[in-house]
Amino acid sequence: MERRELMRNAAAFAAAGAVAPVLTTLTDAWRMSSPDRSLPGASVTQAMIDDWENAADVHVRRAYFDPPATVLAAVAVDYTDMAPHLSRTQPAAIQRDLAHAAARHTAVIAGKWFDLGNSREAHRWWAKTRELSEQSSDPLLASWLRSCEVGYRQQDPQEDLVNVLSTAQEARRLAGDRSNVALVSALSAEAQALATMGRSDEAITALLRTEEVFTRLPAQITADRDWLRRGTYLDRSLIYTLAGDSRRAAEAQSAARNLYPATHRSAIVIQLHGAALQARTDPEQGADEALRIVGALPTGRRDTRVIRAAHIVLDVAPENAHLLPAARELRALTAA
Repeated sequence: MERRELMRNAAAFAAAGAVAPVLTTLTDAWRMSSPDRSLPGASVTQAMIDDWENAADVHVRRAYFDPPATVLAAVAVDYTDMAPHLSRTQPAAIQRDLAHAAARHTAVIAGKWFDLGNSREAHRWWAKTRELSEQSSDPLLASWLRSCEVGYRQQDPQEDLVNVLSTAQEARRLAGDRSNVALVSALSAEAQALATMGRSDEAITALLRTEEVFTRLPAQITADRDWLRRGTYLDRSLIYTLAGDSRRAAEAQSAARNLYPATHRSAIVIQLHGAALQARTDPEQGADEALRIVGALPTGRRDTRVIRAAHIVLDVAPENAHLLPAARELRALTAA
């Protein structure tokens, strides 16, 4: 973990080309100092694969707080390290484990390209993620990563939302019928896609199904339970905000305030949902609030998903609100 944090912090500078040689030297030194537990016929050790799995955990956690360029630089270090081994013939079990770790990295890469506004690169890496997740022979991983993909793509105004919804439904199929983390995530993704399509009644039904499956998760699932519980409040906030149910949306936003650190991405998005609620009755105030929230962020964190959340203020405001000065400024800021 200490090595992983060192690499993450160094990668933040490497994005600007400051310490790339140092980072390379440290990475090589770490590899050479590690015990060699060679596996028959494999070009990687189990320790290397375990470290890449650990790396994926760190990258995902930091993605909620760090600018996308910083996260992309950090995850690129690990993926570049494992990429040469993906093209070699490995023993079947090693190939599955390696593909599992790699798929988690490519999913982060795709998401960060989306956040940086490059949907073409994002789609290339989502395709790679699907390929690797199939090689991992882990349908729950494949389901979860497709759900993550939907979470990004449903926010892109250029997307074919019918195709996005189909991807969410594929994630649900892969998750199976038993209550598990992947099924909760798949149902959540489906609810989000339906809400974005304006199919509010169906979105609410999917939301209720998500919450019902969550309550039936086996007791031994503890690591992801808090993360999933927080996610249900984000879902409620989005779905009820778009549906115009101000009471339920406000309840979800109020409950979520104590669940996320102030600088967490979801906390910022939920604040923007609150601005959208204001915009329904007072569009000038709602637009001003959205501008304040986005303006308070460092430039590097004003990514595609934050901007799309701010645009919801304009989506739900009365039709004549576009003439207001704050609304015009917000529209210029959030233009696709």
